[in-house]
Amino acid sequence: MINLKKSVGVICAVVLSMSLLAGCGSKEKTNVEETANGFLTAVASNSTDDISKYATMEVAGGDFVQLFDAASMTDAFVAGFDQSELTDETKAEVSRFCALFADMIKDYEITKVEIGKDGTATAIATIKTKFPVNIINNATAQQKISEATEAYNTNNAEEIAALKEQGEDIAKAKIYDDMIRIILEIYEDEIANSSEESYAIALTLQKNTETGTWSVVDVKDYDSSSTGE
Repeated sequence: MINLKKSVGVICAVVLSMSLLAGCGSKEKTNVEETANGFLTAVASNSTDDISKYATMEVAGGDFVQLFDAASMTDAFVAGFDQSELTDETKAEVSRFCALFADMIKDYEITKVEIGKDGTATAIATIKTKFPVNIINNATAQQKISEATEAYNTNNAEEIAALKEQGEDIAKAKIYDDMIRIILEIYEDEIANSSEESYAIALTLQKNTETGTWSVVDVKDYDSSSTGE
């Protein structure tokens, strides 16, 4: 004969344990989402200290974070140019331009959170930017810069030759300063004529077993993440 009371007790115990497990998983997903949101908020607000609270040093110093960091963009932008040969006015223009990247993220949203059997978590997010993230390297801008460089060399050949007679450093300083301004004008025109863009990214998070907190350990574009690249 079936012991109804015992059977009901077993069923209740199973249901209760499943509820507890589901609740635990739900709580962890919430923690992962809060960490992912905190990380993106810190990146969007260019808060270096807050970024380190939500991500590893490798992520904090990685390409994704640096793309929205004005100081990092300034260093990348003037790479190959001797900053000591730029005028203060031009340096200020470079800083102003690169500050646009620090304010580039318009909106973001965590759309999906999963916790794998290996204990790592993945948070898929959509980021909306005020202009395309590849504005610096896009083919149109690069072509315009190439054409502008050629035109500059042609139109200023006599002046450059005269400056070289005064010294190579004097000529180089003039060329650097002029070209930076020309490049800035091209990029600013590209930004002004661009539109908002949306991107899907995948954040990989790991849990610190000692503190119980989650941390972003990797950032990839969603397509690369989903294909395992």
